[in-house]
Amino acid sequence: MSEAHNQILEKLRRLAAKDNRPAAMPVGANSYSTLFTFVTRERERIAGSAFSQLSIVAILEGSKEILSMGRHRRFAAGTVIVLPAGWSGDVVNDPDPQSGIYRAIFITFPDELARRAARAFPPVHVASQIDLPLDPLLATAVQHAGEGIAAGGLPTALIEHRLLEVLMVLGMRGALPGSPETTAEAVRALVRWQPDHPWTADLIAAELGTSNATLRRRLSREGASLRDVLASERVALATTLLAEDGLSLREAALATGYRSPRRFADRLRSA
Repeated sequence: MSEAHNQILEKLRRLAAKDNRPAAMPVGANSYSTLFTFVTRERERIAGSAFSQLSIVAILEGSKEILSMGRHRRFAAGTVIVLPAGWSGDVVNDPDPQSGIYRAIFITFPDELARRAARAFPPVHVASQIDLPLDPLLATAVQHAGEGIAAGGLPTALIEHRLLEVLMVLGMRGALPGSPETTAEAVRALVRWQPDHPWTADLIAAELGTSNATLRRRLSREGASLRDVLASERVALATTLLAEDGLSLREAALATGYRSPRRFADRLRSA
């Protein structure tokens, strides 16, 4: 890591000097914007995390493991993780071996600001966590927004401007997560969220707030079938697990909802 990069991280570490996490993470959609700092000297696991608003985590010291959407990944200091609205998963915060500290900044963004940024930079990702380096431009934007929120008492318009600065940098990096625009995309998002879940038409329809018949009718108008959408999404995720995460055939099969590795192998060959 370069000296310039270390200097940027040091500025943000000063912003996250103390742990100020809430007793319970907010899940409601009515909060405007929040800034939390996570500081710990112990390895900690937080199960069932869920965020209703677009959020970012800037890892400043130590590392973070995330288990979500069938994948288990680790992120080092100097990484920003972008979590779309509705994200859920388990996280593990690991202190740095040398300093003995884990330190991170967490910021949420109001829905309206996220929509404004999306109009300027149409998202290319749907319902998937995104990670990118905490480069000087992004780090400066995060610091500016974080200090503004932490100061308290600033006019709302000024806070909005600082939050939009972060969102615009994410947009320029192609790192703004989007919302599903079609029924097929919404179904794919559900499968990515929990690929090993025994999804049925009734369960999916309930999650999307519609009926089984309406779900199938909408998919048909889009030229898709529920069975094909489920299969193609699971195969795509399984291919990633095999190629990038090093899982065995059996592990990838179980992680993507297949109880029979043989049936899973046949599906892969026919894809």
